[in-house]
Amino acid sequence: MTPLVLGAALLLSGPSLVGAFRGTTDVDTALLHLVLALLVSAVAGRILRTLYENYRASTVAAARVAAHEEAVAAAQKAAEEHRRRTDG
Repeated sequence: MTPLVLGAALLLSGPSLVGAFRGTTDVDTALLHLVLALLVSAVAGRILRTLYENYRASTVAAARVAAHEEAVAAAQKAAEEHRRRTDG
C-alpha cells in the first residue's frame, strides 16, 4: 500500500514539484503540496483498506452462513427421508 500512496502523492503534487524544479514555484509551496498530497493519499488508502477488509469479512461470513443453511437443509431432508422409510 505504501508504494501506491507515494505514487498517488507524487502525481497529485507533480505540477508543484515541476514548478519548483523550473524555478516558477516556491520550493516551500511545492513541499506543502507534497505533504498535503501524502496526507490525503494516506487517509484515502486507509479508508479503502478498511472498506476492503470489511467487505472481505462480510463475504466470508455470508459464505459460512450459506454453508450452514445448506447443511441444515440436507440434514432435514435426510431426517424426512428416514421418517418416510421407517413409517411406510
